[in-house]
Amino acid sequence: MPLTPLAQEMLAKGTPVSVDFAAFDPLELAKMMRATPFARPEIAERAAVEDIVIPGPKRGIPARIYRPNLPAPLPVVVNFHGGGWVMGTLDMDDLRCHHLALNAGVAVISIDYCLAPEHPFPAPLEECYAATVWISCNAGKLGVDAERLAVSGGSAGGNLAAAVALAARDRNGPAIRFQLLNYPAVDTDVTRPSYVENGEGYGLTTVSMHWFFDQYLPIPSMRFDPYAMPIHEKDLSGLPPGLVITAEYDVLRDEGEAYAMKLREAGNDVSYIRYDGVPHGFLTLMPDSPESRQAMDEGATAMRRALL
Repeated sequence: MPLTPLAQEMLAKGTPVSVDFAAFDPLELAKMMRATPFARPEIAERAAVEDIVIPGPKRGIPARIYRPNLPAPLPVVVNFHGGGWVMGTLDMDDLRCHHLALNAGVAVISIDYCLAPEHPFPAPLEECYAATVWISCNAGKLGVDAERLAVSGGSAGGNLAAAVALAARDRNGPAIRFQLLNYPAVDTDVTRPSYVENGEGYGLTTVSMHWFFDQYLPIPSMRFDPYAMPIHEKDLSGLPPGLVITAEYDVLRDEGEAYAMKLREAGNDVSYIRYDGVPHGFLTLMPDSPESRQAMDEGATAMRRALL
């Protein structure tokens, strides 16, 4: 279907990746992107919020806890924001974290992991994994249930959520009950049809993805590491159930759906939903759209069922 009118209006205004990548030094461009605010819509109903610092491999990792008014211990979702591994903040996912906490009946702990190019792979992943392990080990103190732990994220955050689930399996880490992956980046193959169809004009472009890959994965061999791009894992068995959400006008559409199918073929209970008429990042960039509201509801419903 064609782009929705709201998507057309949003794209006409430009997005945080609508820049001339060749005109800037990578670090300066990253800093400029980080200074570009994301829209933060009004939230009618809010969870209780607390900012904390989690011990990490090399620094204290900022995090934010969202709690609904329900008895402890609560199921817990560890969330990782998007932004191409280069930008993004806890505020970027604020609406989605409130919605997930209130509608799934869970505590959401959103992780402000370190960013490339200053901190390329595997540093962001290792912070995300360390934070997940710490949350599991300190569940009692946090008022959450380590036996009902899930991960979630969008775009680069979806990549990190998938990689954390993979690392937890391989390293005998926390038992993860569910993974909610919103338009995840799980491959570096820019020849997929969704790149050909949506490579320009829909916000996230092929050029911008090349640039993000260069910052996060500066060594070419990194791009085939399963912890960097989980679709390259040869054995995807024994991973958590999940839901993958994709967008029609998104360069990442096909790899997200391919990853969901590979997870299913490996015996995991994973489904995917494609939202038509919208571009990459629609949950953040057009949060008041019917598609965003439906996608958030679908994610919360799936999470609630998985963590009962």
